[in-house]
Amino acid sequence: MTLIKICGMTTAEDVDQAVAAGADMIGFILVPWSPRAIDLEQARSLRAHVPPGVEAIGVLSDETAERAVAMLEESGLDRVQVYGADADATQALLGERAIVARRLPTEQSGAADPVLLDRSFNEEPELEQLAEHWATVRALTDAGRRVILASALTVDNVVAAIAAAQPWAVDVARGVEQSPGHKDHARVSAFIAAVREGSAA
Repeated sequence: MTLIKICGMTTAEDVDQAVAAGADMIGFILVPWSPRAIDLEQARSLRAHVPPGVEAIGVLSDETAERAVAMLEESGLDRVQVYGADADATQALLGERAIVARRLPTEQSGAADPVLLDRSFNEEPELEQLAEHWATVRALTDAGRRVILASALTVDNVVAAIAAAQPWAVDVARGVEQSPGHKDHARVSAFIAAVREGSAA
């Protein structure tokens, strides 16, 4: 079964709804420049709405491994998802409690496991671009890696993405929003239902 991460949460109402709809992971962005950013105090508060059995994950960018460990402990989250030069070093320190995030195709995936593969697309990515991205994920999953597929996922394409990429998990933020950091609850529920359908196919 493909796991589901709903990311970019900023309100307790959105967390509660995503959990009730069946999300496996809830993501909080601890990157100050992001339009979905929250701080560590907010992360601690929102983490209280994530029940046992659902993971709370903090997204970091360009933090040292030592700072990432400190932020994880201070926030009380279950894992960190780390972009930047120190991502592998963070995973070496934290093991399963760290997810290495790569922005492809400019970065190689390395040997990290789990690894999240991200890619910047235009507002309307071309089908060829999506297919290439999904194929990159599939190659790693076929090699036994746990890969989280991110980038441009929506309720309309996630079933095709799962069929093509066979990821360990999928990650969505913008694709289920009404505005940055504020989720559209109907889209969240529909996305989760589509992933369950795609995983069972």
